[in-house]
Order: sequence, then C-alpha cells, then structure tokens
Amino acid sequence: MSKKEVIHLYKKVIEDLKSLIEKGEYKKGDLLPSENELCRSYDTTRVTIRQALSSLANMGYITRRHGKGSIVSEPKSGLGILSLSGVTAGIGNHKLTTTILQKPVKQAWPDDFFYELDEAEAEAGCIFFSRLRHIDNIPVLYEETHISNVDLPHFSSRNLENKSLFKILKEHYKIEVKEGEQKIWAIHADKNISGLLNIKTTHPIVHMKRRLQTNNKGLRIYSSLYCNTEENFLQDSF
Repeated sequence: MSKKEVIHLYKKVIEDLKSLIEKGEYKKGDLLPSENELCRSYDTTRVTIRQALSSLANMGYITRRHGKGSIVSEPKSGLGILSLSGVTAGIGNHKLTTTILQKPVKQAWPDDFFYELDEAEAEAGCIFFSRLRHIDNIPVLYEETHISNVDLPHFSSRNLENKSLFKILKEHYKIEVKEGEQKIWAIHADKNISGLLNIKTTHPIVHMKRRLQTNNKGLRIYSSLYCNTEENFLQDSF
C-alpha cells in the first residue's frame, strides 16, 4: 500500500468513527472495537489504527485506557478559528450568533499595536470593530479586528452581525486572504474578558493574535481573539 493510500485510510478511520460517535451509535462510556477488529475491518496495520485512535483521543472523542481499550468520551465540538476560512466556516452545524460591541469605525492605529506596521499602512490608518461570538447561545469568542484602511469604501456602514467578514470582503471588494501568521497563548482572562465570556478570572482561555495578508498587498487584517475552549476544542485541516 502506498503512503498516499495509508494517509487516506487513516483519515477514513477517523471520519468513520467520529460519525458513528456523533450519530450516537457509540455512546459515552461505550467501548470501540479493538485494534485487532479495526485492523481486520479496514484491512490495514495496527500502526495506522493506533494513529487514528490517537487523533480521536486528541480531539476529545475517546479516552484510551491500557488493558481496556478505547472508551467513548462526551465529545466536544470543533471550532475552526485557526482556519483562514474563519469562524463562520469552522463551526459545522452549530448555531453561531454575533453581538457587535463596536461598529466599524475609521481611526488611527493604537500606539501600542501588537504588530509592526509599514509606513504606508501606518499613515492610512485602520478600520476597527469588535464582536462577541456565541455558539449555541454560549459566549465563546471575543474578537477585536483592525483592517488596513485601504480600498474599502463604505465598509464602516457594513452590517457585520451574524455574517462572515471574509465573505463580505470577497463579495463586495474582491479581497481574499492569501496567507497568515498566528501567535497563540494560554492565559487567564482579565476582568473585562471574563465578563464578556461569562467565566471566572481564574478560568484558562486561548489568546490569539494574527495577521492576515490579502491579495491587496497594502491591505492586511489583524485580529486579537480570546476563546473559551471549555465546550469547544480548536481544530483545523491541512
């Protein structure tokens, strides 16, 4: 079997078992078939099966116990905020709602901005807005976004409630994300963030700062995001 075929089979095992768990055919506390049984079912090696089961464990779908096997956990749902496709494309069938805390406004860049700006970008200023995203009515993600104020006429009047920023930029301005850089920390929420996400200040959250380059060389998107991962793990596909 070629390396490409092994990778395809490894992903198939993951998707098949995920689907069975999500449909309730394997419930919390149930044992999955043994490694030997899965090897026979997929006509593959134990190495491939173990890799697939390890991935499911990392996703929170199962726990692996020596001498017992793979036990179904209460699965969290995946949140694709790491993806350049954005949050809207990354939450699957869950209900996403958005509260606009600060409508888009043109302003100068903050003096203590978290990324270095080039001269032209700094002179042009930015468009700033902030949003609180809810998944299934639970506040999960607070985001502050700065966009280079370049070739975005009337953007300040756009309605960003329950809409994808990337989709708006593509449909109305022909702007698409081409690449990006992300920095991620695990922190404790301060008083303001904990209030927005309805958590205690001692609760750990994920803090991400990112810079996205678009097909317009002068236009970049900068975001500072705070994510409560208690009910959602972060995921992305490569």
